[in-house]
Amino acid sequence: MIEDNITEVSFIAANEVTTHRFFIIFQYEPQMKARGNSVRAIAERLNEEADTARRYLDLCGLEVLDPDYADNAILDLLYETINKNTARRVKLPDGVFDMMTTVHGIYGG
Repeated sequence: MIEDNITEVSFIAANEVTTHRFFIIFQYEPQMKARGNSVRAIAERLNEEADTARRYLDLCGLEVLDPDYADNAILDLLYETINKNTARRVKLPDGVFDMMTTVHGIYGG
């Protein structure tokens, strides 16, 4: 049944010229068994789930975007979501990403 689903998704992806952008959200559940109770251990466990999902989607022939700088991509996505019309004409300036890292203390000093 899983192989049939993979074949069907691959066929649709290859033969239909449609592009959809969708997001997968992972929520930590107690039964997921992280290596500890720390934020870092839970983040590692959720990253493992994301890697598994990425592999399955790749088997189906679907492209999974993996930005070099996830924080910048999230900020850009948030801007595009909140300002749908403006975002088509005006992109965020490059300096806004550096400003955000400075404000949040990543480049402390």
